[in-house]
Amino acid sequence: MKMIILTILTIGLSNVLNATIIEDGVKAYNSGDKIKAIELWSKACDGGIMKGCYNLGLMYYNGDGVRQNKIKAKDLYTKACNGGDIKGCFSLGFMYVNGDGDGVRQNKIKAKDLFTKVCDGGIMMGCYN
Repeated sequence: MKMIILTILTIGLSNVLNATIIEDGVKAYNSGDKIKAIELWSKACDGGIMKGCYNLGLMYYNGDGVRQNKIKAKDLYTKACNGGDIKGCFSLGFMYVNGDGDGVRQNKIKAKDLFTKVCDGGIMMGCYN
């Protein structure tokens, strides 16, 4: 019984720490400290927090605080999507439907599969697309 309680407490603490690193990254980003945001979200992504991967992917896609790199954005979106982050799947689908030049070639079948996953995840824009 003690082991179960310890496990539950450990998982709960882990979830709090995961949320904190993402929130700290958002605060840094919103205050204009994009270097700190990148540092925090990179740490989160490397630690398996997929929202960190998605946020980094968005920065690389837009060239926001980093040199634009759509290949890196695609890789980060893919990691986020494969890890269960629906926004990562949506953004990756968007890249495939448009064929983002150096990032990915247009592939409407992959885009459809990703948007179906997004739709099944409860995001209506995936259903629409």
